[in-house]
Amino acid sequence: MGWFAVATVGEVPVGALVPLAAFGRDLAVGRAPGGRALVTDSVCPHLGADLAAGGRIDDGQVTCPLHEWCFSHGGACVSSAGEPLPEAISLRVWPTEVVDGTVLVFNGRDGEMPTAGPPELAIGGNGEDRVETREGHLEDVVVDLLLAAGAADGVADGDRWSATTGDGATVVVNGPGTVEHRHVDGTVTVAYLTPVDGFTVLVRSTGPLPLDGTGDLPGFRDWYRRFDRSSAPRPRPVRSGRRRRAEGF
Repeated sequence: MGWFAVATVGEVPVGALVPLAAFGRDLAVGRAPGGRALVTDSVCPHLGADLAAGGRIDDGQVTCPLHEWCFSHGGACVSSAGEPLPEAISLRVWPTEVVDGTVLVFNGRDGEMPTAGPPELAIGGNGEDRVETREGHLEDVVVDLLLAAGAADGVADGDRWSATTGDGATVVVNGPGTVEHRHVDGTVTVAYLTPVDGFTVLVRSTGPLPLDGTGDLPGFRDWYRRFDRSSAPRPRPVRSGRRRRAEGF
C-alpha cells in the first residue's frame, strides 16, 4: 500500500489513454489537455471495453471508445450515450499526482484514498534516465538495492527508513516504492520501484544503480511490512444483537 511511480510525464499522451501494467492489474493512463494525469482501470464498467485502446480524456471526463460512455475524473458516470444514466456504475480512478515530471499513483486496498501525499525527496527530479526490470518480489528488490549500496542497521521514522553506508553516504527509503542514495559528493540517485505483478518490479532511476548485494536486513523487513497493511481506518463491526435475542433478551 502506498505511492508508486508508473511513468514520466513525457511518456503519457495528451488526450488519450494508453495501457499501463502495475499492481497485477491492467490499467490505463493519460493526460488531460490541462495537464492533469489520470490512471484508471482499463476495463469500462459498462460492457468491458478496453479504455486503453482508443479511450479519450479531456479536462472534464474520460470517454469509452466503444459506446461513448463518459466518466468524470472522479469515476462517476456522467453520460451514457442516450441511455438512462446509471447511478450504480462507476469507473475506478486511482489517486494520481505528478511530482517533478513523474506520475505517481497510490495503490490502496479496495480503492482506499491516501492519508498523505507522495514522499518529498531531497532533490528535484529531471525525469528518469534509466528504466530496467528486476525479477522478484518488491520487498526483495528493495533489500537488494539497500545491501548493494552498503546499508546495514537503519532508523525508522514513520513511513521513512534511513541508514548510513560504510563510505558515509545515506540511503533513505520513502514509503514502499522510493529509494534515495545520498552520496558523499552531494549527488543523489533516486530509484522508483513499482510492482508490475508479484514476480516483476519496474525500476526507474536518475542514475546507475549498484548490482545486487548479499546478506539480508531482517530489521528493515520488519519495518517495511507495515506497507502490507491498509492505511484506512478499520470499520467497527456491526452488532446485530442476535446473541442477546437468543439468550432471551
